[in-house]
This record gives sequence, structure tokens and C-alpha cells, in this order.
Amino acid sequence: MRMSLLFIPLLLAQIPIVHAAAIHDAATKGDVAAITAALDAGAGVDESDGKATPLYLAVKGGHFAAAKLLIERGADVNAAPTPLLGPALMLALAKRRIDLINLLLDGGANPNSHRARENALHIAVRSGCLDCVKALVEAGADVNAKTKDGKTPLHLAKFTGQRDVAGYLLSHGVVLPTPAPISMKLATADVEKGRTYFTRLCAGCHSAEPQGGTKTGPNLWSVVGRDKASMAKMRYSDALLGWEGVWTYEDLNRYLFGPMLTTPGVYMETPGVPDETERIDVIAYLRTLSDKPIPLP
Repeated sequence: MRMSLLFIPLLLAQIPIVHAAAIHDAATKGDVAAITAALDAGAGVDESDGKATPLYLAVKGGHFAAAKLLIERGADVNAAPTPLLGPALMLALAKRRIDLINLLLDGGANPNSHRARENALHIAVRSGCLDCVKALVEAGADVNAKTKDGKTPLHLAKFTGQRDVAGYLLSHGVVLPTPAPISMKLATADVEKGRTYFTRLCAGCHSAEPQGGTKTGPNLWSVVGRDKASMAKMRYSDALLGWEGVWTYEDLNRYLFGPMLTTPGVYMETPGVPDETERIDVIAYLRTLSDKPIPLP
């Protein structure tokens, strides 16, 4: 009898584990009846199997009815297995399952939730799903959100040629920043500092010699006053091909402020030169890359 009593606590301790295993297995299969039975038997609706919650597994499997039941029974729609994976909403977006997306959003999913380096809206744009983008924006997603490396949803849409998505975003709050004019400040710029900055951060992708060839980007000799997107044998983005005229001081100011922000869709996916003083110095240096520099204002 004493031996039996000793085993009772051990047996009781196994019951939640059995229930937990049952609900995770049921969620993976989308078995609504088995999920209900496991919950009624005491399984935790948000209990992790060490990798994911039942709701995450149900969405992963694309099981709408199972996901709906779990949410109705109190599942946390914003629970994430890991920061790298993000919450269940990310799975629904990747699958382009608008029914699951709306179910999660109606259940309180954060439209600005994120995983690793990007927000939910970035994933929707990457998936090429206009309806997914609309659902997130209507739920309050930030259309100007940036990834860790500065990409906005609009930039991603234009970069991948999704005109319908880009048009929708532009009509729903996208802000294209406009830096303050700098032309009148160029006369007092520090050209040598501009040269140093260029050598350190730009020379790896751009030549700056009269007979220099193209690298990843075009040769910038005589760039000031040159027609945009005009170098032979260079592949230009639609964003630059559609920007008519020559490179003026203010056009360079706008572009270099943050290429992906001011000219979304460009191939130059870099942070640019957001600091005004540094930007003025760089543009003043670019002016010197010519046999006949364009006059200062």
C-alpha cells in the first residue's frame, strides 16, 4: 500500500502532460472534437509543447475551425513561439489565408506585430497579397513601418513590381519624406570630409574617375548635371527610370537622404546619408567630380 501511495503523485503529475500532448496533436491535425475534449479535461489553451501553442499549430496546418475554437476558448492570438517566428498571424500571412488573417485580427491579433526584422505588413507585401495588405491596414497597420534595414512596405511593393499594392499604400497614409533644401549651404561645405565619407561608404559600389567603369552602381564622374538613369550597360529600377531630368543638387539631396524612403523601389537599398551636414559635404564632393563643375547657386 505504501508503494502505491508513493506512485500517486507521480501519476497525477503525468495527467497535464498527457492532456497537453493530446491538444497539440489535435491542433496539428485540426481535430476540433479532440481539441474540445483536451480542453475540457484540463489542457491549457496556451500551453506550449516546447515549440508552439495549439493555436500556432492549428494556423500552421491551415485549420480554420480548430483555430476558431481555440480563440473562442481564450487562446492568446499574439503568443509567439520565438521572436524569430513571430505570432500565428505571420503564418496566416505567409499562407495568404485571408480567412485566418481576418479570424486572428478579429480575435485581437496585433496588425503591427513583427518577427525578426520585419512587420506583418512587410510579410503581406512580400507574399503579393493585396487583400492581406488591405486587412492589415484596415486593422491599423503602420504603412510607414520599416524593417531593421530600412525597407518600407511601399519600397518592397515597388521593388517587386506590385503596382496595385503600391497604389493602395500610397492612398492610405504613406509619407514620402522631403529633406530641407541644401543648395545655398553648399558653398560652405567641407569637400574633404565629403571625399572621406565617399571613400569609406560609397567607393565600394561607385567609381569616381573620368574613365572609371561601372561597379555595382554607375560611375559618378560628372553625375551632377547628368541625365538620371543614363549610363550605358547599367540596369536601372523603374523608380529611377521614371524620374525625369538631370541630377540637380536638390535631387541628389532628396535621393541621398534615404533612397528607399524618398524614392521607393530603387535598387540602391542603403540607408543613404540621413545626416544633413554629411549629405551636404558628399554632394559638394560629387560636384568636384567633373572637368567643368556645375556652378554653385
